[in-house]
Amino acid sequence: MFLTNCLQAISAMSAASQRLLQLGAAPRAALLNPIVTGPLLWALAVAPNAIQGPLLQQLDRLPLDNATVVTALKVLFGLGIANTLNSLLNSMATNGWSLTSDSSRWNWSQELAVVTGGCSGIGELVVKGLADKGIRIAVLDVQPLPQRLKGYNIHFQTCDITDPTAVHNAAETIRSKVGHPTILINNAGIGSAHTIVDTTPRQLQKIFGVNLLSHWYTVGEFLPAMIKQDKGHIVTVASMASFVACPSIADYAATKAGALAFHEALTQELRHRHAAPHVHTTVVHPNWTRTPLVADHAAHIEKHQGPLLTPDVVAAGMVKQVLSCRGGQLFYPEFLSSVSGIRGFPHWLQERIRDGIGKLGTGA
Repeated sequence: MFLTNCLQAISAMSAASQRLLQLGAAPRAALLNPIVTGPLLWALAVAPNAIQGPLLQQLDRLPLDNATVVTALKVLFGLGIANTLNSLLNSMATNGWSLTSDSSRWNWSQELAVVTGGCSGIGELVVKGLADKGIRIAVLDVQPLPQRLKGYNIHFQTCDITDPTAVHNAAETIRSKVGHPTILINNAGIGSAHTIVDTTPRQLQKIFGVNLLSHWYTVGEFLPAMIKQDKGHIVTVASMASFVACPSIADYAATKAGALAFHEALTQELRHRHAAPHVHTTVVHPNWTRTPLVADHAAHIEKHQGPLLTPDVVAAGMVKQVLSCRGGQLFYPEFLSSVSGIRGFPHWLQERIRDGIGKLGTGA
């Protein structure tokens, strides 16, 4: 009976998550915003009759009684307070327990951002977003710079980021022609669906090279100057696959889990090995996003797992984080941040979740 009740609760949570996703970001944010729910709760529970009366008249049109609405608002208000406090503590923890930003040290027209994989998808939109703020950009990619980006202040360099010599040569050119970067966004990523036994050594070398090993090469080139100034921002694009590995993308999930570990160790090294706490670090965990990476399986994913994210949502969040002059850990959609704790769940619950995802698959 206990197990049955637990599984029913899991199903209910999953259904609630889907309803939240369908609501859209703005309504979800409003429901968990105590600035919204607090005044409504006050108006319905303790406000003078002159204020409460008109609201109660409006509620009479709904198939809910006043007591139910007040109870729901109390729950939402409590959750909103907890969520706000949690967000504050998260922000402090990812910034050396500091509440303030060092925005006074940043002059966007003088900053230089290196973006890997900046010619398409999320990377292209990040490049555009940063360039719109006057930030100079250096793009490293194997694809040509698209025509739509050629009106911006962009230094483009063809570079195979899986080759440390190529990265070193590109970095030398950037330093000599443009300057020392203060922002590095390791965005480039690839992936394809195949089982573990069908994965070839060549595929492994390529995906680990692009999605993970390249982070060592780029950071090795550009971090020393940031440490010297105690100023910089390194953004690591990981994935929700950092926490939950799906069938047919074991190599992809392994690289993204590795990218998360890289971010965590880098953050600690900056604090405790290099004494450079003002070099910020951010890691980004998008769920399935409508990019060329998932183009072949987009219809299947949407059918079984809900609508895909759009690249502009993820890119806008990344740009906003850089401009905040603070590090962080970003989840898209945001309510999936709870998935980050899955490895601390009881094993029976972990496997139940993985089984549910595994049965849906990626369409491979």
